[in-house]
Amino acid sequence: MTVETEKLKEENQCLSQELKQRLFELSVLYDISNSISYTLNYDDILRFIMDSLYKIIDYDLCISLIVSEEEKKAKMAVRIAHPLKTEVIDSAKRKVLSALNNLRGEAVAEEELAMDFKGELAEAGSPLQSIISSFDVPLFLRDKAVGILSVSSVKNVFYSDDDIKLFYTIASQASSAIERLQSVLAAEKSKMKIMVERMSEGVIMFDEKNQVVIFNAAARDILGYYHQELDAAALLKFFHESGLSNPPDAVKKKVCFPPIKEIYMEKPSARIIHVETNCIQDETEKPLGVVMVLRNVTKEREIERMKNDFVSLVSHELRTPLAAMKGAAENLLEGITGSLNQSQNECLLLIERNIDRLNRLISELLDISRIEAGRIQLNKQQLDIAALASDAIGFLQKIAEEKGIKLSSSFTAGLPRIQADADRITQVITNLVGNALKFTLSGGSINVNIFREGDFIQTDVIDTGSGIPTADLEKIFDKFYQVSRPGAKALVKGTGLGLSISKGIVEKHGGKIWAESELGKGSKLSFTLPIKEVAL
Repeated sequence: MTVETEKLKEENQCLSQELKQRLFELSVLYDISNSISYTLNYDDILRFIMDSLYKIIDYDLCISLIVSEEEKKAKMAVRIAHPLKTEVIDSAKRKVLSALNNLRGEAVAEEELAMDFKGELAEAGSPLQSIISSFDVPLFLRDKAVGILSVSSVKNVFYSDDDIKLFYTIASQASSAIERLQSVLAAEKSKMKIMVERMSEGVIMFDEKNQVVIFNAAARDILGYYHQELDAAALLKFFHESGLSNPPDAVKKKVCFPPIKEIYMEKPSARIIHVETNCIQDETEKPLGVVMVLRNVTKEREIERMKNDFVSLVSHELRTPLAAMKGAAENLLEGITGSLNQSQNECLLLIERNIDRLNRLISELLDISRIEAGRIQLNKQQLDIAALASDAIGFLQKIAEEKGIKLSSSFTAGLPRIQADADRITQVITNLVGNALKFTLSGGSINVNIFREGDFIQTDVIDTGSGIPTADLEKIFDKFYQVSRPGAKALVKGTGLGLSISKGIVEKHGGKIWAESELGKGSKLSFTLPIKEVAL
């Protein structure tokens, strides 16, 4: 083989190798372009670019920094290809941040950065390191610098012109993707602003810097706040004077206050405002702001008040004739007016049972009316809830035996005494156990457990009945709500007020009540009462 032939072969091999490298680079570029074309997230765009860069450019450290004009945030992503010391990484981060600040003429503080870190740090005692090779490429949108892509190495790496051109091509793709994303976000933000502005509910939103970002027209009308300049400090002062919570305080303390509150406002007219407040958090549960939804519920509350007054009045008026009817029925049954035959006696017993049923219904209507009006009175005293529950269960034991149901109890020894209304708590336990008896078939069981749970005494009523559909679990404590249970048609239905009354009594004591169930596998209704008296 001649020298010329050998030389030609070597050149062909070099060209072939270079062609393969260029084809590989083109395939990476294609993958990057294809992937980021459909991405609507800054993090995903930069994450994919940084991971792809390592396939074609040798680096130890890659950093991306971008300022999102829509989100008003700066995000930095760090990718470590080989273990590096913290000092090296921090130095590179400061260099990139300084470069972007110089390009923009606006300072972004390091503590304001949202960080995305991936890679391994060098172990303590490893050799000293320093950046030897590096280059940065700025990202521009409409002649304004919005970010920087940077690669660096602690080795003496030669970055060729082709490497730099390729890097600039990738940066250009990133800029185009970011510009498209910003256009989409701007359009969506505009749509959202129009939608929120036209909502009938009032919406107010604060960001993590305590600035007001949303305050729609409905919120202004509901609160009667018509100041032209939307100053956060003035608005918070108005909140304080009106009895509203202070949203920024909750963000700073990373604590959300009670989500629902109703306040009474006198100016410019008397009205009741229903306020629902929620903290907004990112995927790491970092508070991003607070949103408040307001509704004027004056008319609804007035209608509820009139309805409750009507129910209370009618219930009171019905009690007098019912008492007379019951007295007359008892006199007849006792034979005061003369002897009765068997048919007459059975009819009177039926009348008496239905009078008792009507009296119970009236009592429940009065209870729910007082609870909703906030007029329920509690006669609190030191009591032993285990002894109280034992008496209530003993009263229902005969009914359970007649139905062929095993009714048992389990109480933790040495439970502390609590401050509570004995009659009302007995009413709650009776309601829950009575409810379980209605929906448990013969051969089933009901168990009442009472134990301490932190600063509360918890009572569980567990049955093996038909269970409650998941969709009904949140509704069973509503007034007059009747659960449709398969296989329970033959069982006696109640008024639908027992659980609602129980909820009102428990919450008035400062406790909580809830239900857990699986259809066909029974139910567990639980309530808690505070060991120490809670001021409400």
